[in-house]
Amino acid sequence: WEQGFGELVAYREKFGHCLVIRSHTTASGFKLAVWVSKQRTMKDKLSPERIARLDALGFVWDPLDAKWEQGLQELTSYRETFGDCYVTSKHIALSGYPLGKWVSTQRGRKERLVLDRIQRLDILGFVWDPHEAKWEQGFQELVCYKKQFGNCRVPTKYTTDSGFALGGWISRQRANRDKLRPDYFERLDALGFIWKRD
Repeated sequence: WEQGFGELVAYREKFGHCLVIRSHTTASGFKLAVWVSKQRTMKDKLSPERIARLDALGFVWDPLDAKWEQGLQELTSYRETFGDCYVTSKHIALSGYPLGKWVSTQRGRKERLVLDRIQRLDILGFVWDPHEAKWEQGFQELVCYKKQFGNCRVPTKYTTDSGFALGGWISRQRANRDKLRPDYFERLDALGFIWKRD
């Protein structure tokens, strides 16, 4: 056990964490990944002293949970940098983490995620449906435009102060009129949307 613990200490010093990759064998030939896996499965049989030593080292008892937490941390950093959670599916974080893939996975697994994770993502402003979120953004920009100008006659190339291409969004709503969700159509109609260009 002490040999394994020593190897884990060396691994942490080298890589900065205890998330030992599968099938990792140390330079001395010690099968560290196997040892780590054994500690996880035998946690209930380990002495409190050994558990405390592993905990103090930052031992990862549940690697899937640790990976989820890493994804959430990367998303938090993204939000701090860009101000939102609109992560494209192919986005790679500066750390090299495939954040876009992680975000897409959360969207696809929403029905299976535990409530605590859904709530933590919601608090952060997670975008479950990027298409719906973009539509809502466009609608809110149109509402602001109407308040400012008194109508919905948005020029085709008009861009808002926030940088949103509202004129292009308007054109897409007109082009997709027959395919729009009924509630979208009704909301635009109620706002006084101009369906035909002058």
